[in-house]
Amino acid sequence: CRERGALLVIDEIQTGFGRTGKWFGFQHFGLEPDIIALAKGLGGGFPMGAIVYTDRVQDALYVGAHGSTFGGNPLACAAGLAAITTYQEEGLIEHAARQGEQLRNKLEAAIGDRPVVREIRGKGLMLGIDLRVKVGPLLKALMEEHRVLALPAGSTVLRLLPPLIIEDEEIDLAVEAIRAVVGEGN
Repeated sequence: CRERGALLVIDEIQTGFGRTGKWFGFQHFGLEPDIIALAKGLGGGFPMGAIVYTDRVQDALYVGAHGSTFGGNPLACAAGLAAITTYQEEGLIEHAARQGEQLRNKLEAAIGDRPVVREIRGKGLMLGIDLRVKVGPLLKALMEEHRVLALPAGSTVLRLLPPLIIEDEEIDLAVEAIRAVVGEGN
């Protein structure tokens, strides 16, 4: 981007605010974005979004060039400030990094050698289990038989996005449920 004079725009809507074990996902890769799109974790569950940009971008904007019909909502801003304060004071970013590593290690030990598993990948508490089969039946079994809610990412990836406050016992329950639905024979 720097060589060509292009702006680097990074979408941190889902990956930001600790989900990957760092404040922002791009921090794992040493990137320096010009624009960052933020939402979800920014409001701690309250609907909120924002963009953050460098001086270079700011210099290109002028009054009236960018606007919002509901920007600066005081309630949303208070929720965002409370969420960020909570992430800091309760060490949730570091907790997500530790718990994500633990979850990934336990998944690798439980199912990593199964023929149906291509790869377990991700960062922090944003993991995916890439399978050699369609994920739909496994998701259904996880929910109906084990009360574990997971979502697909495409047709063969089981996506795991547990809350940043997940504890060891919950990780163990989730891993056991996933082990059971993946099964020995798959």
